[in-house]
Amino acid sequence: MKYLIVLSLTILFVFSARAQENKSIIKATQTEKSTVRSKQLGKSTIKATQSGESTIRANEKQRTKVKGHQSNKPIKTLLIGVSHWANYGQKGNDVVQTNEPDILSNQYQKELEEIASKIKKFNPDKIFVERVIDYQPKLDSLYQLYKTSNWGDNKRNEIYQLGFRIAKSLNHKRVYGVDFHGTQFPFDSIVKVIQQENQMGLMNEIQIKLQHFAKQYNKLVAEKKSLKEILIFLNTKENKKANLSLYLSSMSKVGKLDNNIGIFTASEWLRRNLNMYGFILKYIEPKDERIMVLLGAGHIAAIENMMDYNSGLEIIKLNELIDD
Repeated sequence: MKYLIVLSLTILFVFSARAQENKSIIKATQTEKSTVRSKQLGKSTIKATQSGESTIRANEKQRTKVKGHQSNKPIKTLLIGVSHWANYGQKGNDVVQTNEPDILSNQYQKELEEIASKIKKFNPDKIFVERVIDYQPKLDSLYQLYKTSNWGDNKRNEIYQLGFRIAKSLNHKRVYGVDFHGTQFPFDSIVKVIQQENQMGLMNEIQIKLQHFAKQYNKLVAEKKSLKEILIFLNTKENKKANLSLYLSSMSKVGKLDNNIGIFTASEWLRRNLNMYGFILKYIEPKDERIMVLLGAGHIAAIENMMDYNSGLEIIKLNELIDD
């Protein structure tokens, strides 16, 4: 703006000096031209200023639009580690054999409704459960059956009792299976090698860890503690650390340097959970703001550690939602 004013004044000065050397008619003509030129410069300056202001406003609107579309907020991720309720009154496939609560009892059904209603307020956009991805068509069929009939009333599995229950209350179209079974878990070989190498101290270490958890959990079940207490126990920091340490601190030491059966077993457990973690990430869409992951407590212990290194995820503790 300052440069334009200086330029205008310079032009006026030049025309004024020349006017003194010319006749009056030329002076009048030059003065008139100078006035016209000055007005034109003034209009150009105003127009340029208005155009610049319009460009700034347009850029500001565009930046606001982009900022709102590309949110950098991490996805709130609710992790729920559970035991396998379908093992009630029978042995399951897990290394640690525990008793299970009678999830179909009036007590636990009432508590399930209360817990589900609190999780519903969290409003997850997607719910992930412990079923392999190839099982998805079957999982979709069962979920539709659950929504349209009383099929799930007598099913003990936590996927139906908690996962389907919450999904239906939120009118979700599907529940996502993210398990991976392409791994091996040769626990019998672990025991055999420990005995062959006379690592009885290590055997005792592993047994103490397994028995300590089973004793605490079975006590809660025997005393018919509330489902909230049982779930909070399974999801404590101490239990998750103890679960993962079984593989990283104990099994990895099994055998001599030329026998990697312990390391192999630990790596297979981690590989299974890494695949599950990867499936979750691949299912997440840009529109998702909150997700819920419902898996066996051992899986949650491993996957939570992986998620800790992902700045795009914000882990939500279960007790933050259900512990009054």
